[in-house]
Amino acid sequence: MIDPPVALPALERLGKRLRHLGQTCGLILHHRGLPPAVVVGPDLPSRRTTLYKVCRSLRLELTNRPRPADRVALYLRFEDVTEKQTPLPAHLPAGAWNARCTDIRKSTLDRHHEAVFGYGLAVDPLRHPGPLLEKGDGNALHDGRILQGPLPPDAVRADKVYQRVISNRVADGRPVDLRLVWLAGSTPIAYLKFKPEARRFTNETTTVETALPSELFSAEELQNVALLMELVGVDWAELDILRDANDQRIYVVDINPTPWGPPAGLASPQADEAVRAIAAALLPHLLPIKRTSQ
Repeated sequence: MIDPPVALPALERLGKRLRHLGQTCGLILHHRGLPPAVVVGPDLPSRRTTLYKVCRSLRLELTNRPRPADRVALYLRFEDVTEKQTPLPAHLPAGAWNARCTDIRKSTLDRHHEAVFGYGLAVDPLRHPGPLLEKGDGNALHDGRILQGPLPPDAVRADKVYQRVISNRVADGRPVDLRLVWLAGSTPIAYLKFKPEARRFTNETTTVETALPSELFSAEELQNVALLMELVGVDWAELDILRDANDQRIYVVDINPTPWGPPAGLASPQADEAVRAIAAALLPHLLPIKRTSQ
């Protein structure tokens, strides 16, 4: 079974358990025995997450409960918080994927970005002249707003970061965020997320397209991304990246190790293709499973 979040209503918790039971029965029939499992924790991934969809594609059980070690295909820490201050769940080993990824604050990311790329986004809001971007230091807040610097001291907030404004527009003037899937050293697919001008700092999109990472990034840029992921402790995540139209440099602005995806707005055939590409990249990393009949 699984452990749905205790905050859910009792009927919803029961529904999740019954759905998982039904899925597991189908997997048992498919595998002619108990299925391989991806064991996560402490959170239980939603059906809208990339992880859930990849597990469905590969016919793997996805659970946040312990499983015998010889039946586990992958251990992964899945915790949808910016700073992970709780101990690793007892049923996950220290070597679980993303176990070292405990801090994805924008300030932390920018510090590592500076170390790897030699440049970053942070500006001093008390001294920076002209436009600057203020946004929350936490992950996936989508609360950015452009202010005019320098700011008075009483306008600077400790829970915000202040960054240079990136002109991430393509030739036709549309803002575009680049989302890169990172999976244990490989980059199976990337997305172009075109944004409405008035909502460019939110998660809203007007159009989403897929691309090969090599079509969007140079080999040197991808090597630097690999070094950055090592510093942040990431094994599997999706990265939001902006390319500045003025200097053509890339800026990794967010790391999400618990992504919902593929992105909303992507056509179903392309979304299915993206899940298959990620699943194919995951296959070589799965642990060998002892085939045991029920």
